[in-house]
Amino acid sequence: MMKPQTNFAVLWLLALALAAMSALAETNRCRSGVCLGIPLRSAEQGVGRGPVAAPRDPELEKQSLHNLEVARFYFKRKPDKADKENSLKRLNKGIEDRLFEIIDTNPTFSKMDEVYFLLGEVYFRGGESEKSAEYLNKLVKEFPDSEFVRPAKKRLEELQANNERKKED
Repeated sequence: MMKPQTNFAVLWLLALALAAMSALAETNRCRSGVCLGIPLRSAEQGVGRGPVAAPRDPELEKQSLHNLEVARFYFKRKPDKADKENSLKRLNKGIEDRLFEIIDTNPTFSKMDEVYFLLGEVYFRGGESEKSAEYLNKLVKEFPDSEFVRPAKKRLEELQANNERKKED
């Protein structure tokens, strides 16, 4: 049999623990999204993390990632030496199709910055400077913290310098 003072100490510790958990639930609503059975609403804000976004569809993310990997593979591939011009056009068309499939089916793809960068590079490689600049500018504007911003800005400067040379000639 437990002593009465032991029961009091256990109850007191339990009450402190519940009060602490309740205070935690009220202040930051717990990081996992559920604390003491209280789910976070999508409009609420996590502690220092901005608004809670809707979860991405894992199957759609997987499919988009596959398309991106295929596009990367074709981007790195060298065109055939015998028919370099047509081979490059076919490679660029394949890359473009894969990237636009990502944009059309999964506009919230986690690697959309890379999709825009590759589109800009494909159009640059194909001689379509206006389309290249469009996607590179979109990357710089929508994803300012991306690792692709620096090379995109360099490519935009190169495109601008090429346009100025064409105007002078």
